[in-house]
Amino acid sequence: MTVEDSSSPYGIRLVIEDYPYAVDGLEIWFAIKEWVQDSVSLYYPTDNDLKKDPELQNLWKKAVEVGHGDLKDKPWWPKMQTVEELVESCTTIIWTALALHAVVNFGQYPYRGLILNRPTLSRRLLPKQGTVEYEEMVKSHQKAYLRIITPKLETLIDLTTIEIL
Repeated sequence: MTVEDSSSPYGIRLVIEDYPYAVDGLEIWFAIKEWVQDSVSLYYPTDNDLKKDPELQNLWKKAVEVGHGDLKDKPWWPKMQTVEELVESCTTIIWTALALHAVVNFGQYPYRGLILNRPTLSRRLLPKQGTVEYEEMVKSHQKAYLRIITPKLETLIDLTTIEIL
């Protein structure tokens, strides 16, 4: 969470100060935004220039009405009538595809690379107390666990997918 703070470098201050993801995220967000502002200002120096670009207006209309047809009537969509709306929209898209994707995916392999940490499937239900399977599990829980979790081929496919992400 953030609050407005004119004394802060970005005009906002984090409510939780010891939150590295948010601290780093803000720096990356504003670096992306600065780059987008610099780039957009080359093509759209004024709001009127942006409004008069039929290609951009059509692209935005399709993105909202076709790409998000189920949400097209929501009031929070930018109207794409100002340079600031374009900058915010482009910044959000780039942030999502770049920084957010990296945060969500790049840390997966170190944890998920050992399939025992997060099996992708359970091939059997855990045995009920009093059954032969339960007694086998009590005697050797490792053996029982290995019988339940993802087989080798599926594990290989899963790990390859995680590594590619």
